[in-house]
Amino acid sequence: WESPNMAHLSLLLNPDRTKLSKRQGDVAVEDYMAKGYLPEALVNFVALLGWSPGSDEEFFSLEALVEQFSLERISKSGSVFDLEKLNWMNRHYLRQLSEDAAVKYLTPFLTAAGADVSDADKTRKIILAVRERINRGDEAYAAAAIFYSDTLEISEEEALAFLKEPSAKTVLAAFLSKAEALPALDMDSFKAVMKEVQQETGIKGQELWKPVRVALTGMISGPELPAVIGIFGKEKVCSFVKQVLNKYV
Repeated sequence: WESPNMAHLSLLLNPDRTKLSKRQGDVAVEDYMAKGYLPEALVNFVALLGWSPGSDEEFFSLEALVEQFSLERISKSGSVFDLEKLNWMNRHYLRQLSEDAAVKYLTPFLTAAGADVSDADKTRKIILAVRERINRGDEAYAAAAIFYSDTLEISEEEALAFLKEPSAKTVLAAFLSKAEALPALDMDSFKAVMKEVQQETGIKGQELWKPVRVALTGMISGPELPAVIGIFGKEKVCSFVKQVLNKYV
């Protein structure tokens, strides 16, 4: 029997340059899979630990890695396991999923967090509204929490400060009046209402849009407003705006 030739990749290090250890965090592939890191992202990320493609390219399919990998480009020095880079890479792969694949992949994470996913159409809309705002699967519920709550709590300091601007109350009051007068509120009618509010108040730009965003999401930035409106519907939209007018403005 002739022993095969073997090579050892460089040691994996924590950001503080200490040796990566299970006593300091997750090291098993299963741990990362459970958190919602895609297999493609993990393979791509791990392949770049201790190996260089000889270019600035960051993203590789498995087939490309098989074709390009060579022992000559392996570094002898330790490689830092950069979780931020893994998150960035996984976010890229999440965005590359087709809509159907994203829904199939992220729905179990919502279920595990206690979300009601019985309405398949609503669940699909929620996932497509938030998937570009998350790094990994287990962040899906936190990003989608507003869609599962009947009350709005605002803690973001910048959002609270924006609601204290005089124009915020003017915009929200005008918006609520026009929204309540409609038989229903969808993406198209929402855009029409916002145009009417702009014409009536003379307020435009961020001073027009941000109060409504904060009133519906509790944040300065978040999912696209038309998508939020399409999921909420008129009743919840009006309820959230009333809550904000009564409590925060």
